[in-house]
Amino acid sequence: MDKSYRDLFFGEAQEYLREINRALVKLEKEPADLESMNIIFRLTHTLKGMAATMGYKELAEFAHQLENAFDKFRSGKIDFNLEVMDVIFESIDAFAALVDDFRENRPFSIDTALYVSKIEKIIARENKGKVIEVKKIEEDIKIDIGLIDKFKEEGCEVLRVAVVLAKDCFMKGVRAFLVLERSRKMGTVVKSFPGEAELKEEEFDYSFEFILATRESREAVQKELFKIIEIEKVDISIFDLTGLDKFEKKVKTNVPYLKKIQSMRIPVERLDKIMNLMGELAIAKSRLVQTMQAKDYVALEETGYIFERLVPGLQDELLKLRLLPISYILDNFPRVVRDLSRSEGKEIDLKIIGSEIELDRVILDDIGDPLIHIIRNSVDHGIELPDERIKSGKPRHGKISIKVSREKGHIILEIADDGKGIDFDKVVKRALSKNLIKLEETINIDSAKIFDILAAPGFSTKEEVTELSGRGVGLDVVKNTIESLGGRVELESELGKGTKFVLTLPLTLAIIKAMLVSVGEQIYAIPLMNIRETVKINKNDIKLVKDLEVIRIRDEVIPVIRLSKELNIKSFKDASAAISVVIVEGRIKNIGFVVDNVLSEQDIVVKPLSSFIKKVKGITGATILGDGGVALILDVASIR
Repeated sequence: MDKSYRDLFFGEAQEYLREINRALVKLEKEPADLESMNIIFRLTHTLKGMAATMGYKELAEFAHQLENAFDKFRSGKIDFNLEVMDVIFESIDAFAALVDDFRENRPFSIDTALYVSKIEKIIARENKGKVIEVKKIEEDIKIDIGLIDKFKEEGCEVLRVAVVLAKDCFMKGVRAFLVLERSRKMGTVVKSFPGEAELKEEEFDYSFEFILATRESREAVQKELFKIIEIEKVDISIFDLTGLDKFEKKVKTNVPYLKKIQSMRIPVERLDKIMNLMGELAIAKSRLVQTMQAKDYVALEETGYIFERLVPGLQDELLKLRLLPISYILDNFPRVVRDLSRSEGKEIDLKIIGSEIELDRVILDDIGDPLIHIIRNSVDHGIELPDERIKSGKPRHGKISIKVSREKGHIILEIADDGKGIDFDKVVKRALSKNLIKLEETINIDSAKIFDILAAPGFSTKEEVTELSGRGVGLDVVKNTIESLGGRVELESELGKGTKFVLTLPLTLAIIKAMLVSVGEQIYAIPLMNIRETVKINKNDIKLVKDLEVIRIRDEVIPVIRLSKELNIKSFKDASAAISVVIVEGRIKNIGFVVDNVLSEQDIVVKPLSSFIKKVKGITGATILGDGGVALILDVASIR
């Protein structure tokens, strides 16, 4: 089939599924919301038709069953209750997994008949007010109980094996594969949780479980598995059907809600502008060739002006093509919060503000996981159980808010909750016990240092590991990912009141306007979006206040940092000459950077740094100058 049709189908299917999930979350809270039900029914019907047109028979049949169920809901023949909603959400997740299987041309990872059976049971109960029969666990997790009995009859012991990988395990998917392969040499792996497809794609935390039928002793199995490196723990027990509900919860909490953006819709008007600019550029190119041949240098200067006008215009339009509303990922979060709060027995409302603001597609793809980690922390660590909230005088329902705003070329993401807040003393004590900080560092400790501790690999304030947290990998991922994108993370928390994470991100990673400055023999680029102004001052204008150099600009006292000292570079600036200061703006305070010379403003193409340079303080990337030289891009936030 034509690839363009496939891409169009999968792009629209992803968008429709996101809309269905959002409408379902709203419908669960407001069962009488007929508009949401109509949206769900219409989109499901559209998905069915699209799948049938593409020849995806299994998808079309699955969508047809969903459509029938939603039609019964819409006509009032079936009541909503938690069991019903769980079946519907599970079925939508299964449909999304099936879409992914078709896109990747791989064998089906889910049993559609299982979910169709559940849906048919719902449809069969048309008497309004009846409660849906509780589903059998062995059907939900697709374990052949007869096969288990057969293994026992043959003299095998059926074991439940729980494996925990080391926290710093680099290739956890490979380790999981090795564990299963080594186990198959000792018996039969009946089932793994999560499934082998999810383990291969590393769609799990650092632990997984499987059922093993073997004639080997438990001690022998454990000893063999410990021969694999980066295995931290292996617990083996007799397999018991009564514990299967824990398997189901584990699988459900590891559902990957966020998908990479597969396709984008581009307005025709924007394409027309690009084509017009390309046409003018082609004419300018022909004129340039003729001018060079005629050696008409007056006309050459005019042609240069034309290029100077056309190239920035084309550049701006192309950059806009990469921009997408942040709603592409935020629309998934009501469903995420719904599932997490259900699994933890909490009642949480999510509010999203500013989801229409646009962000670079590359950044959107990367910030999904950090946001999920912050939301998980809010649900698990932050928001209290309903009874606890009532005792402390809070509303029964906890609140999480995500606010998006634009500020001077940056995107600001604020994720806040009204939970218990962070106990700084508890964090400090745990950090001291793990030798992450020294005792003298605890004096006048601030929120920035607390965040650094919380984001340390392996650090967690939880004593026990749960499906949501406790392994100390969440905020580590947040910090590293956001900083790799040229952004920064700030923490605000008040004990008993709640916690707020503030993420500052660049609007785009492709091309930015920057000010070129020199320090010694080196040229550096400072993003123009950070700069308020540049000034020249005399040596005597710099004053000392508590060992800190400051200058006064229009009645404002601004601390200054000498870049030559900060970057350990010898300055060639004459001490008696005027001093150039670049004043950059921050969310809290402004700072002046003393440089040797301010050279020029220009558009620069941001080039990422290799992994061994990324950790250098104050450097966020590099660019290639017009003469072929390399200029490092300063991360003014980290220098401060």
